[in-house]
Amino acid sequence: MRAYAHLSNIYFLDYNLGHLLVVTLLPAAVVTDATTWPLLVLMAVGYFLIHCAVIAFDDVTGYRDGTDARNYRDNPSALRRLRWKPLVTGELDLPQALRFAWGCVLVGLALLLTGMLAAPHHPLWLVVVAVAGVAVSLQYSYGLKFSHIGFQELVLFLWTAELVVVPFWSLTGGVTLTLVVEGALFAFWLMMVSFYSNLRDLHTDKSVGRINLATLAGERAYIGILGVLAVADLIAVAALVVAGVVPLLLAVVLAPVFAARIVQFRVAALRRNPLLGRLIGRRLAWAGAALMAAANVIN
Repeated sequence: MRAYAHLSNIYFLDYNLGHLLVVTLLPAAVVTDATTWPLLVLMAVGYFLIHCAVIAFDDVTGYRDGTDARNYRDNPSALRRLRWKPLVTGELDLPQALRFAWGCVLVGLALLLTGMLAAPHHPLWLVVVAVAGVAVSLQYSYGLKFSHIGFQELVLFLWTAELVVVPFWSLTGGVTLTLVVEGALFAFWLMMVSFYSNLRDLHTDKSVGRINLATLAGERAYIGILGVLAVADLIAVAALVVAGVVPLLLAVVLAPVFAARIVQFRVAALRRNPLLGRLIGRRLAWAGAALMAAANVIN
């Protein structure tokens, strides 16, 4: 069981923190409805299992093309342990990994659709969008392999945003501007975790023909891009506050996150420790989700 937990990175709960935003922005009438919570749990568990499948498929591809062996076994790090790659260690074989991944897909999709169809609002287009999002995310590193052909960053951003938007719309019949802004920020922070991983894996990814922003730009230009992105969220929130779109409280509570984002860039890009930058990115995404949820409750 531990090998399957490592295959699916079951302890990587970062994306699930997006549900905090959903819960804290739900209208009072929806919160007090007895059906809301079981429906939200169904959708959340469904998305969690689908995410487990995405990670398992990513490991299958990384094992097949040899990148996981080079990045984990041949280039060890305390922040990236080989035991998290059971295919590389031989604890699991490919058929076992594929059966597990497809099982997660089937059960996860069944739970997600059950929750959506039992929810008060389930227009056909929303169901289609949700299923399409699942289909695209599953091909992040498998099938069409979006992470190999240049759409990695976009897929990660949209997938995270879907985890926030679809459950909220299913329960309320729409979205709020605050939800869109907070969901976009959360998706952006988690996307940046992958950005810093790509800095570390740039040469390995390039050797196997993987196309992403890092391999296209080259190391020097990519570090410049990371520098711009390190303050992009701060600038965006400041502009939204000035425009009156979001309250000043949001900018104030997120100040530690914005500061951590600059530290992340300095550590990962300027001091050439991208794996530590990746870890900082995960932690600041956790903090950001918690702080935005707290601000929602206060408001």
